[in-house]
Amino acid sequence: MTSPNTSTPADPRVEAAREYADVSPPEGGGRDLHPHVLGILLVIFGLALINTSDAIAKWTIEDLPLFLVILFQAIGLMALAPLVAREPRPLTLIRTSDPWWQAARSVCQLCSGLSFYAGLQVLQFADVVAILFIGPLVVSALAHVFLGEHVGPRRWAACGVGLIGGLIIVRPGTDVMGWAAVWPVLAVCFWSVYIVITRRISPCNSTGNMMLWASLAPLTVSAVAVVLIWQADSLTVGAMALSWKPLNGWQWAGLIAIGLMSAVSNGVTIRAYSIAPASLLAPFSYLEIVGAVLFGWLIWQEFPDAWTWIGAAIIVAAGLYVLRREAVAARKT
Repeated sequence: MTSPNTSTPADPRVEAAREYADVSPPEGGGRDLHPHVLGILLVIFGLALINTSDAIAKWTIEDLPLFLVILFQAIGLMALAPLVAREPRPLTLIRTSDPWWQAARSVCQLCSGLSFYAGLQVLQFADVVAILFIGPLVVSALAHVFLGEHVGPRRWAACGVGLIGGLIIVRPGTDVMGWAAVWPVLAVCFWSVYIVITRRISPCNSTGNMMLWASLAPLTVSAVAVVLIWQADSLTVGAMALSWKPLNGWQWAGLIAIGLMSAVSNGVTIRAYSIAPASLLAPFSYLEIVGAVLFGWLIWQEFPDAWTWIGAAIIVAAGLYVLRREAVAARKT
């Protein structure tokens, strides 16, 4: 799950300062890429990786426990953290002044991932991704309530319009998605809390530190769950009946690819937002719905209906409006 899921946003004040700083083209007679162009290319590359990773996950989890996918994704995230931080000593990297917030954030990472993959099991790929785009709007509302960030009436209206777009996709009360739509909605809620906590603690914790902490709950819980499922051959968790089957070569390759692609996507997205303005890069995140539609059509012969496209367009328009209002507000500070 990524953008809306993979990059780790910094404190909004830091982002605003970075966003409107003058980024000069690198030296080299104009032959090197401008940082803004490189940032766009990195974001698109990161989206392509996470789209591919999620498509592989949807194919893989048809026959495997969700926790196994979460485990490989967490291993990839944990392996990348020291490289991002350039700190090979785990005990040094894990030090933090916000252990409880870090733990809560890691639990949100776990719950968001489980909800997302549970949704992938029962819904069309593009439908799940479209619902996830409600996330930035939910973050705006939560940031106002819990972080005291100012949200004007126009942004509140945009959040309401985005929610309407989400309801058009889900269409509660009909048999289009049914109760299965609860899974991506839960994923959005947990992801939004994860982002709000990130904004709160990012000034005092490095990106590598937060990446390492984020991997702890998914790694621990999924490892224990996988061992229990393997020993018992099957395990019931709530409404989910989980069973263990021997992995074939393609499944091993898929799990390894999920871990590597998720980790690399996280890394290149962080790099992109460190060299180019967020207001320039954020709109490109909506290309993810294009990738989801292509994968769904090519692999599962799924194609969103007209109402899903209408709802997605409303959410995208509302999200872009909120992004524009945040850019205007940042210029005034």
